[in-house]
Amino acid sequence: MHLVGSLPDGARLVAVLGGVPEASGIPLIGAESLTIPFSTVGDNVLLGSESASGFFTRRRVLERRARELLEVVGLPVAPATPVLELDAVDQRIVELARALARRTDVVLVDDRLTLFHADEAARWYAAVARAAAVTPILVAVQSLADLRDVPAPIDAVLVMRDGGVAGVATPQESARLLDLLAGGVDEPAPVERVFGPVVLELESVTVTHPIQRRRPVVEGATLAVRSGEIVGLAGAESLVLGVFGASSGGEVSGEIRLDGQPVDLSSVAKAIAARVLFISEHPPAYDVGLIGGIPTSVSGESLARLARTGLIDPRRTYIPRRAPSMLLEALPGTRSRPSTGDMNEVLAGWAATPPRVALITEPFSGLGPAERDERRSLIEAIAAAGTAVILEAADPTQLLGLSNRILAQHGTRLVTELSGGDVTLRGLAALSIRTDIQR
Repeated sequence: MHLVGSLPDGARLVAVLGGVPEASGIPLIGAESLTIPFSTVGDNVLLGSESASGFFTRRRVLERRARELLEVVGLPVAPATPVLELDAVDQRIVELARALARRTDVVLVDDRLTLFHADEAARWYAAVARAAAVTPILVAVQSLADLRDVPAPIDAVLVMRDGGVAGVATPQESARLLDLLAGGVDEPAPVERVFGPVVLELESVTVTHPIQRRRPVVEGATLAVRSGEIVGLAGAESLVLGVFGASSGGEVSGEIRLDGQPVDLSSVAKAIAARVLFISEHPPAYDVGLIGGIPTSVSGESLARLARTGLIDPRRTYIPRRAPSMLLEALPGTRSRPSTGDMNEVLAGWAATPPRVALITEPFSGLGPAERDERRSLIEAIAAAGTAVILEAADPTQLLGLSNRILAQHGTRLVTELSGGDVTLRGLAALSIRTDIQR
């Protein structure tokens, strides 16, 4: 895909809605850190863009080049600084400097799942704005409001649909953006159900990172789910895992009530005993390097345990990713399986013997149309049996057609909600082009 040709002349900072363009040879900065933790900042910045001259590298020249790139992105650290001494934001800024070192026509940034709180986002986007003065930057986000901290104007919005570029508009062209995002797409009718009493209540629930315990990944979440209701959560995986026995691996604070009474869900065993159950098509994992540097994927609980025992470096930045179940260790106590058929059997069992709360993440990821229909029928049956259902997905469009409400996480907070007739693709599109959403 030739991205530069899709952009207006002179565009320096471009928002991307609807996905991330696929283009070979263009640097992509994702939520997961790709810095080398035991190397220096300078070596990370120049990784892959500078070569040796004879047996010895041109050290002085390379350090000067690294320093220049760090100045461009506004990171006031010496090239000799170990990357492990930097926080998550500064490590990402190092990746941005590395992308500039490659001297490409454009740089892609995927910020759809970035969990920065307000002051971190301000630091990050200050660096992005500085970099855009040198090379055009495309930033993929869930909502234009995610770019509210950028101290520079957004020149254009690139809209993706079905893996291709649907079109380009300015942030002010709301009608055109809505048409590009949702125009001409058949939508299921909004779901109507009869609800019972409130089953699950969250009051100011905060979840921290499994290792960096002072770093919240969810802050002050408040939510009530009724019997028979299906509530969709967009980009709130850590909250769901926090509710399910603190299986995110981080600390969980705030109050959780079940049927109006405070409930202790501080372990997976306690969650299961309370009939609060979890399953996922693609369980989350953290990539770690254990003995011999062999890549290994572990759950948040295991990540925290490995850090406590000293088997991994707690100073590294570990960010969760979603991957096929067969690549991951199972969360202790869950009934999750790598097979889609087996997952459907579990859901059918839940419909026959309803839990109080069903927590389901990535319900349709990787499924074909027939499989999606079967999965949808099973989830409908679970709700019809009186269970309070929470569906969570990174892609909010997966939540349409089933959810009575959709709440979206921006940064570390649940701050927007769609309900009733607004739970449509056009409703999601309207949400994504808003610029007034607070983190």
